[in-house]
Amino acid sequence: MAAAGQGIAAGKRTVGAAIVFVPMILAPLVVGLSACSDRVLDTGLYGAVTGADSPVNEAASPIRAMTGERTGYPNLGTVPPRPTNLTTEAQREQAMDRLAQDRAASRRTKTETEAIPMPEPLPTPMAVPPKPNLQPGRS
Repeated sequence: MAAAGQGIAAGKRTVGAAIVFVPMILAPLVVGLSACSDRVLDTGLYGAVTGADSPVNEAASPIRAMTGERTGYPNLGTVPPRPTNLTTEAQREQAMDRLAQDRAASRRTKTETEAIPMPEPLPTPMAVPPKPNLQPGRS
């Protein structure tokens, strides 16, 4: 009975090792073969290894120039107009002045808060009580 259990365990270890080591051995081969050919992108890995012809059609490109006849899609050849709702220099200066005033008011509040005198010192805390004398069986 024990020999059968050991045989099953050995078989499981062998299968587990194969699951781990087979991809480790085959991965460099697959990557190496695919890296040797610039045709992999056109023919796939199998076609690059076997030398099959490229399935890419040499006819005219399906990409059309942006002529303006298809208005459902954005035309990247045109430039949109400049935005008109930008702030003026005077408005930006006003906003910066408001921010500077807010910053100054915050600093004033900080100095006023720090200038408040502290109340008389806090009372001293109580002394730490001694450790209890606990004895097992007597409490």
